[in-house]
Amino acid sequence: MKRRSINRWITRCFIVILFLSVLASAAANMYEAYSGTIREGSDYAAACGANVRNLLNHQWSLDEISQLDGRVYREARHSLNSICDTYYLDYLFIYNAEAKTPSRYIFVFGSSEPENDDYIEQELTQRSLPTKQLTQEEQALLEGTAQNAKGFHHTPLGDMYIWTVPYPDKSGTPLAMISMCLSMDGIWQLTLRSFFMDIIPFIISLSLGLLILLLLVRRRIVVPINAISESMKRFALDSRSKPEPLHIAFRDEIGDIARSYEKMTEDISAYVSNIEALTHERVENNVQLEVARRIQNGLVPEKTSLRGDGFDVCAMTRPAKAVGGDFYDCFQLDQNSVCVMMGDVSGKGVSAAIFMAMIKTMIRQKLMDGLSPAEALNKTNTEICAQNPENLFATAFAATLNLSTGALRFANAGHNYPVLLKENAEYLHPDEGIALGMFEDANLMEETLILAPGEGILLYTDGVTEAVNPENAFFGMDRLLDTVKAVPEGSRSAKEILLAVTRAVGSFCAGNEPFDDMATLALLREAMAAGKDQAASGKQALPLALSAFDTVRDAVIAIAGDAPKTRQLLLACDEWIANVVSYSRTTQFAFSCEPQANGLKLTLYDDGVPFDPLAQQKETDDFEALEQGGMGLNIIRQSASQIHYARQNGCNELTLYFA
Repeated sequence: MKRRSINRWITRCFIVILFLSVLASAAANMYEAYSGTIREGSDYAAACGANVRNLLNHQWSLDEISQLDGRVYREARHSLNSICDTYYLDYLFIYNAEAKTPSRYIFVFGSSEPENDDYIEQELTQRSLPTKQLTQEEQALLEGTAQNAKGFHHTPLGDMYIWTVPYPDKSGTPLAMISMCLSMDGIWQLTLRSFFMDIIPFIISLSLGLLILLLLVRRRIVVPINAISESMKRFALDSRSKPEPLHIAFRDEIGDIARSYEKMTEDISAYVSNIEALTHERVENNVQLEVARRIQNGLVPEKTSLRGDGFDVCAMTRPAKAVGGDFYDCFQLDQNSVCVMMGDVSGKGVSAAIFMAMIKTMIRQKLMDGLSPAEALNKTNTEICAQNPENLFATAFAATLNLSTGALRFANAGHNYPVLLKENAEYLHPDEGIALGMFEDANLMEETLILAPGEGILLYTDGVTEAVNPENAFFGMDRLLDTVKAVPEGSRSAKEILLAVTRAVGSFCAGNEPFDDMATLALLREAMAAGKDQAASGKQALPLALSAFDTVRDAVIAIAGDAPKTRQLLLACDEWIANVVSYSRTTQFAFSCEPQANGLKLTLYDDGVPFDPLAQQKETDDFEALEQGGMGLNIIRQSASQIHYARQNGCNELTLYFA
């Protein structure tokens, strides 16, 4: 759309106002001038009639001025010419005042215009003729019944105004009629002269006033508005830089607008600068969050599947924000053990993610070092309490599954109850414990559960059970249990269980944004491969740590049960394992455990320094740290019904029989 200048618009408005004002004033002045001319003509006619009557009474007589070739006529003509010029009259008639007979001119005079002379000569040469009859107004004048002394008469020369007065004698009897004529041309000349004399000063003063007003409007309104407009254009192109001051000091509305605009530009410039800084900071934060998200995905992938001989693990996580505080982990400790854990850190976002990474790493490292779940969680809690300036805390659940025996050793640190996956799923109710990082003396307890093939556990965070639908209802523990039970047992796998839970939560929330992080992990025990009995009859690797005793203990209890004789057997095993781990310099450690007709057979394998506990050998430099024949060997000899030692393929094989 074409731009329109306010200056041009105001100028046009002033011109239109000036034109309309002049037009209206001209019409009013023209009417007033015309009316004034008529009134002025009446005054002139009255004065002229008085002068003529005075001359007729004192200087001339009607008979004298009617002699065209006489001296009196010439004097009268000269005097009356002057009178007509003085009063702007065109003609002066003096005629008989006989009411009943046609009037005859006695004297016709006019102004000193040449064209009037021709008319006068023509009238005088015909004055003996009956040139006109008395009008009713003239007769009323003669009779004394006239309302005024003004009449209107048409002559061959055009329209005229005629003022008629009687000339009486001393007795009051009219001797003649005196008529003063003013033509319409004369009237218009007088009108125009009066009009221009009145209108021109008005036009000049009005024009000057409007011009001064236009200049003031331009200086006080147009120029400041143009300055503000140009400043706005420049500011719109670059709103980051503050515009130059306008220097508009007027204490009026325009000045208020200018000051408000300058204040507004200052605020906008500061706001834009802040927005740019915030945007830059937000971009940097987003980049850092993306890096943190990738790092967290490296620590806790969104999906993880781990499957091996005798177990199936699948885990999923979904942070509520870019990064979250829920974590899980699953790894195979050795050929016969798999570890899983799950936790939920208080809070969300980056701080929770950092705290989560620290806790997860601590627990994982301790489990890999051979510590039991309870020991790993207790030591982690001690370390966290010693270096937790923000007073954050986390719930956690850690478990180790012996693939041969199905023994699941676990410890709980204030985490949600896991679901026991079996034919009729139910919640497992371990000791609740307390969250990590709250108290130094957590004293978390360890428990053991034997899982049959096909059974397992489902770990989850409160983001699952506390998921909210559009009606603000929670998903809840009952709905989670029903979802797990609905998975067909024949096609049950860790992945299928998690997919069922994820679909159920998503369908329940119906598009609601997640309020909390969500993580799930399913662990299932499967049947061992052919050649390996469910009761751990084959050789199984052991960690090179004192925690190897836990694996042996679980296998023995799974076969022989927890009886006094079993505890005596385990005491002997503990002594041997402690000696092998501490002094034999072994690199491979394994065992086998199988039931016998009347007892149990336990074989321990290691590739350390050769040593026969049955032989009477002297102390050697290679194995001098082992107390031969000491208390540990005595416990073994007293506990086992038979002991057999062999050195085969570079390995020590110690077989213990227990009746």
